[in-house]
Amino acid sequence: MARISNKFAIYITGGRFISMLAGFLMPVVLVRVMPKGNYGLTSQFLTLYTSIYTIAAMGLHTNLFFFCNTDDQRKMNKYITNTLFLLLLFGVITGFLLFLSPVKQLLFGDSELGKHSDLIILCIALATIMNVVSPLNTIRQDKWGALLYPGFVAFGRLGAILYSAMMFRDIHHLFFCLFIFQCLISATILLYVRFKTKLELDFSLMKEQLVYSLPFGFAVALQLISNYFDKLVCIRMLTPAEYAIYGIAFLSIPGINQIYDSLCQVNIVNMSNSFRSGRIVEIQPLYGSFVIKTLSFSVPVILVVALFSEEIMTFLYTSSYMSAAMYFRLYSLTFLTSMLGAGTVLRSLGKTKLSMYAYFITCVVGMPITFFLIKYYGTTGAIIGAMINIILPRFIQMYFEANTLKLSLGDFLPWKVILSIMTYSLMFLIPLVVLKISFDQSIWICIFESSLYIIIVYSIFSKLLN
Repeated sequence: MARISNKFAIYITGGRFISMLAGFLMPVVLVRVMPKGNYGLTSQFLTLYTSIYTIAAMGLHTNLFFFCNTDDQRKMNKYITNTLFLLLLFGVITGFLLFLSPVKQLLFGDSELGKHSDLIILCIALATIMNVVSPLNTIRQDKWGALLYPGFVAFGRLGAILYSAMMFRDIHHLFFCLFIFQCLISATILLYVRFKTKLELDFSLMKEQLVYSLPFGFAVALQLISNYFDKLVCIRMLTPAEYAIYGIAFLSIPGINQIYDSLCQVNIVNMSNSFRSGRIVEIQPLYGSFVIKTLSFSVPVILVVALFSEEIMTFLYTSSYMSAAMYFRLYSLTFLTSMLGAGTVLRSLGKTKLSMYAYFITCVVGMPITFFLIKYYGTTGAIIGAMINIILPRFIQMYFEANTLKLSLGDFLPWKVILSIMTYSLMFLIPLVVLKISFDQSIWICIFESSLYIIIVYSIFSKLLN
């Protein structure tokens, strides 16, 4: 299989931008058309749905990045068929387990969300095969699939919620509409795979795929448990209206994750190609170049968004959600560590067990700390716990990656360039901090100042990094 050009990342990025736009618009629109309690329940549903159907996949879909570096079309079809079969199987198993009374009680308890648990569980079981689409588009270099599918799903889900909210104003009808929508999406995916692939199971190859995927899958499961633990506890301890405030704090910064994920997918495939060809010395330079790219576009945006968090919250969600600003500022700063691409080298080398160890350590350390932080400090403790569970595993993974490549952390990361990026970004942010402290500013002035700041910093980076 030929190396995938970084140009293909443009199509992946385009698809993720369309999806991001829908995800960005969803809370902005819904807080204006739904009571706070109903919006809180919708936010709780999306949290459970997204986390559990991703856990249910057990990272199986990621094996396609590793194994489909082949020109043997029949073998590639077998890998794809095996992956689809396993995702369907794991979805059925997950649904069965979630319907068991002890599991259902543990997950939902006596929360308001639990009254709609049957529809939620069915949505999760059907959604598991959605994980196959992104890697499938990448290995086939399906430009239009990568560009259009994410937005189709995201805007379709937003449309289903809006239709229910405006037509019925009943939360149970909303979950029913989401279930029907999930059925349509899952059927579409099955038809897409069948149309593009000659389906053929191969259990000997499936075993190889499972050996690679399951350690990473456990790592993904542990990662999601650590990342969502604070939210799961809050679902049980906060009212839907209170959760609406807390959920708003986890707003993604538009564009950051979409560009990062696109570059990440291409980078993993290219590093895997180098590893499988025996060119291990190429991996660290590829990784270092990837980190420089991600930090150079993300750091200025992250810093300026954190600075103007109050203005952003008020503008997007009305003044009734103003109390979420502090939580959003703290959460947005965790994106700085996300851009370091922790775990990508381990995935490229097939060392997924080490990622599992990193998240196991995080769960052992982070979950008890998070529970007590929530118990004694409420939502403030929850956001601090969330930050610990997001940041800690990334540094553990980078330690494992450097050790695997027999490098020190000083040689593993391009520290000199990282320091330059941070220095220039913070230096030019100081005037904006002074203006914010000294004057009350409208959102439009904040946007103008932010745009000017980003243009200046990007102009410096374009000369510095070339």
